[in-house]
Amino acid sequence: MWPVRDVPPLAASLCDNAPPRGRALAEAALVLATVFLPANLGALGRAPLIAATGVLAVAGFALLRPWVPWRAGQRAQAVLTVLLWPLALGASLGGAWFMDPAAPPPRLGVTHTQPSGPGVELTSVKPGLPAEGKLEKGDRILAVNGSPLAESEPELDFQTRVREAGDGEATTIRFTLERAGQVREVEVPVGPSRKARPFQGNAMTWLCIRALGMCLLVALLLWRNGQGPAQVGLVREGLGRELLWGLPVFACTYAVHIAVSVPVATLGALLKLSGAEMAARREVASSLVETGLSVPAFALMMVLVTGFEELTFRGFLVPRLRAVLGGHWYGAVALAAALFGLGHVYEGTLAVFQTAMLGAWFGFVFIQRARLLSVVFAHAAFNTVNFALMLWLQSSGLLEKLSQMAPR
Repeated sequence: MWPVRDVPPLAASLCDNAPPRGRALAEAALVLATVFLPANLGALGRAPLIAATGVLAVAGFALLRPWVPWRAGQRAQAVLTVLLWPLALGASLGGAWFMDPAAPPPRLGVTHTQPSGPGVELTSVKPGLPAEGKLEKGDRILAVNGSPLAESEPELDFQTRVREAGDGEATTIRFTLERAGQVREVEVPVGPSRKARPFQGNAMTWLCIRALGMCLLVALLLWRNGQGPAQVGLVREGLGRELLWGLPVFACTYAVHIAVSVPVATLGALLKLSGAEMAARREVASSLVETGLSVPAFALMMVLVTGFEELTFRGFLVPRLRAVLGGHWYGAVALAAALFGLGHVYEGTLAVFQTAMLGAWFGFVFIQRARLLSVVFAHAAFNTVNFALMLWLQSSGLLEKLSQMAPR
């Protein structure tokens, strides 16, 4: 077992039956790949997703080694491992397999096809969107902002021009089109080109299923190493006191969040990223609000979702990364926090840094107390309060006003 160097003695209990460096690295890699790979490969098509799933399945069986207990006569343990690992993997990857990739909302509001001649022909104009009353079904778009559409793949060129017009910000697009045998120009004001929203449809349900799958994966790896809940900070003794500890941890979480927000906002202003960051965060806020969840329902989901995040990135990865780094606890906390921040890139570039700082705070509390529940409580409460604030901003109309005040 690696020596406990730079941390209070309470964290020593997290190291009982800790795997050697090589196995710790392999387990950390499996968990991180299961968290990050499928969600990012799913948008590229089925082939990369199938390949990633196959690699993860084989890697998991190689680490769990069910044939070892089978040969030792522990048939029940071997069979249980063979049954539970596909269940854990399937739940962890279910969203990537069964959810359609989120598509960005329409900027113009038309559908089109490629006719035999030049340009693209509109096949429908959707009501309530910018093109209504400006463009008509049957219009043949010949040029955008005075530049003719490409002769090869004009539909792709048309989509790209509309999406990138005005550098993605609110603008007016000028279309040269043919209607009823006459060529004319029509101007259509459009809003900013937005990215696909991260929380759509049944995304929250799949997020909870994924959380259960990842918790089962971590449990299987702990079980295979002869470890238990105590090695990830889940201890029954003093449970009530630990939950009470969650209150000051939650309060300090907001203090850390505010302290980090000031330099992040300053950096955003210097790099001229404030507008893009505000737009990204507004998309996250709006998509969460539009899930239709009540605050109590969201809070229950957050217990599960933040439980998975803390179990994975703090309870499991911090001790594994400590072994990989040669016994350095704070280095492990920093690395796990950086990886945690990268998992929130959909919120914006600067949000990655901000989230990483919160992850470092949660990791610091975890290794100081060797307990996880207070961190889970604080994390879930932090997310729930933010969600309640989003609901209030949305209902009061302030969310829309704030987005309009963002620099373009």
